[in-house]
Amino acid sequence: MNTKALVVISFGSTFDETRKLDIGGIESALATAFPDHDQYRAFTSSIIRKRLAARGILVDDPEAILHKLSAAGYEEILLQPTHLLHGEEFEQKILALKEHFLPLFKSIIISRPLIVNDEDYQLAVTALLAQLPPLDENEGVIFMGHGTPRANNAAHGYTYLKLQELFSARQAPVLVGTVEDEDVPNFATVLTKLQERGYKHVHLYPLMVVAGDHANNDMYGEEPDSWKSQIQALGITTTGHLNGIGRYPSIQKLYIQHALQALQASQKA
Repeated sequence: MNTKALVVISFGSTFDETRKLDIGGIESALATAFPDHDQYRAFTSSIIRKRLAARGILVDDPEAILHKLSAAGYEEILLQPTHLLHGEEFEQKILALKEHFLPLFKSIIISRPLIVNDEDYQLAVTALLAQLPPLDENEGVIFMGHGTPRANNAAHGYTYLKLQELFSARQAPVLVGTVEDEDVPNFATVLTKLQERGYKHVHLYPLMVVAGDHANNDMYGEEPDSWKSQIQALGITTTGHLNGIGRYPSIQKLYIQHALQALQASQKA
């Protein structure tokens, strides 16, 4: 029996396509990169798990899958979060697992989310820019991030603001905004910058691993308060790209790199 297991832990999504292509894309890439590990899935969002269960789709939470792996005789566990940032979900629902569950296994190795340190920022920006279509001089790109009202963002370098600074440093026609008004830069800031830059057309992308409710409704819905509607009200045309960044091979490679680094660090310890 194989005693090594890789658990891919995601926030989750009720959208079938994004579970298959965004979350599933990362899972498939990791399965190919770590053939010596049996792979399992867990979602941290209880709301999403309940909604999926009502449709007959059962996904374990991280605690449940670890109990199952212990009962099945696995000894070495690698946890790879697909979360974008070192935020509340990662801290409270993934990092906290090790202390509680370590006695059940020989080892538990927790890898990191997509963007945590300076190298991650640069690699993520490069990976995102590689996915953009050719742009005319009067075209721009807006990435919609979720944002967080917590002080965590400040503790980790004002994540979205730092990403904006890196895009600007590369002279990329990119604006970064957050759904959460309390975070920076929020959508009001994006609208101001958009008018300053004078773009005639913008491409809207989710800066999220999955293209779920925020992407389909807040970003590109038909309601008058969606980002698309408010931008078009300014006379600027839009193109919506309703795909999470989890389906980009360039992003998937970064998760693989993080998992490899976590394993290597554990071997040196």
